[in-house]
Amino acid sequence: MLENTKTFECLYGKQGAIQVQNMVNYAEDMANSLGDSLIPSPHLSYTTPIFTQGLTIQQILSGLYQDYILLNCAHGKPQDKRKAINTEDLRQKIFSDLKKKQFESALHEAPIRLPSSDTELDLPIWSGTADEDLLGKKKHFFATLISADFIKEAYLGYNLNTVGAMNIQTACEIMGERSRAGFFVYSPTPNENGIGETEYQHITTHIDKTEKNVTFVASRTNTTLHFKKSNNMELLEDEMMNFMAG
Repeated sequence: MLENTKTFECLYGKQGAIQVQNMVNYAEDMANSLGDSLIPSPHLSYTTPIFTQGLTIQQILSGLYQDYILLNCAHGKPQDKRKAINTEDLRQKIFSDLKKKQFESALHEAPIRLPSSDTELDLPIWSGTADEDLLGKKKHFFATLISADFIKEAYLGYNLNTVGAMNIQTACEIMGERSRAGFFVYSPTPNENGIGETEYQHITTHIDKTEKNVTFVASRTNTTLHFKKSNNMELLEDEMMNFMAG
């Protein structure tokens, strides 16, 4: 029913629409290979059948989107009184420091095209070859850095699931046991900057679910995974340096 994801550009921008398309392709492949016996990704959920009706396909789709799928396409950036740290700003800040510490070659702003594949992924950390050193240590690695400093579920889910998990899981499927994978998450501090205990628990629960799903795919593809969350940027930066150093 979803021929393309171009209409998502008004929600997430051009690059975001590409990520949604990758997510749809990945979800379809996983559903076809694993069926409904296991949920392999946070982008999939199995529910009881949903009823809608219409005399034409257009009426059926209109009823489906009107009753069950709500898209609020607001123009311009959403207004948020909180001074949240989004993923783009987080990457700029930490990567600026990492470039001064001789890690610049592993940092990428543009999407990465995977070897022997037409797939482009948002993997801001990517380096090495698919070989091992003399001690059998995997030299190739890829990783992502994501902010979970969001109260609204739409933004939290998009960053953790689409920008984060979907790209890492797809890379694990393609690169498999030849690589090391890293997933670094900045989580907000409870009871600060508008984050109450209830919001913090919701964010933490979402991060834990994301970790569980990514860990499942990494384990199934025999990919070594390093997952780290912290509300301390300096600690995250140290963890990333240790990961890239091997």
